[in-house]
Amino acid sequence: MDVSRLRRGEQIAGASGIALLLIMFIFTWFSYGDAAFDVGLNAWESFGIIDLLLLLAAVAAIALAIVSATQSKISMPVALSAITAGLGILAVVLIIFRIISPPDFGLGDVADALGGEADIGRGIGVFLGLIASAGVAYGGYLAMQEEGTSFGAQGDRLQNRDNPPPPPPASGPPRV
Repeated sequence: MDVSRLRRGEQIAGASGIALLLIMFIFTWFSYGDAAFDVGLNAWESFGIIDLLLLLAAVAAIALAIVSATQSKISMPVALSAITAGLGILAVVLIIFRIISPPDFGLGDVADALGGEADIGRGIGVFLGLIASAGVAYGGYLAMQEEGTSFGAQGDRLQNRDNPPPPPPASGPPRV
C-alpha cells in the first residue's frame, strides 16, 4: 500500500472517514437531563438507524482511500468515489436534521413521571460529526472530479448496465 498514490480527494475522504468513526465513539452527540442528573450519549447511543448510515459513509470513505492506495481494481456498477460522495451528502443531511430536531429519547413520559422537564442538549460530537461528514462528501466529490466523472455519468452507467451497446460491426472483406 502506497499512500503517496492518493489524490487530494481520496486523502480528504479517507481522513474524514477515520475522523467520523472516532467522533461517533468518543464524543457526546446529545445529552439529556435536568438539574438533578445529566446523561451524555455518543452517536451509537443517540440514533436508531442514522448511526449505521454514518458508519456506512465512513467505511466507504476509508475504502476509497485503501482501494486507491493499493491500486486494486474492483468491479462495481458505480464508481466508489460517487458512492462515497453520495453517502457523505446523505450523512450531512441526516446530521443537520438531527441538529434541528434532536432525538427525544422518550423523555416526555419520563419527565411527566418525574414531575419535571428534561432538556435535550446538543454536544460537541454532533457538530464535529457534521464537519467530518462534510469532509467525506467533499472528498468523494473531489475524487469524482479528479476521475473525470459525475453523478449523471454514473447514473447513465448504472442504467445502461443491463443494456450494453451493441458491438461494432466486424471488419473484413466486403461481401458480394
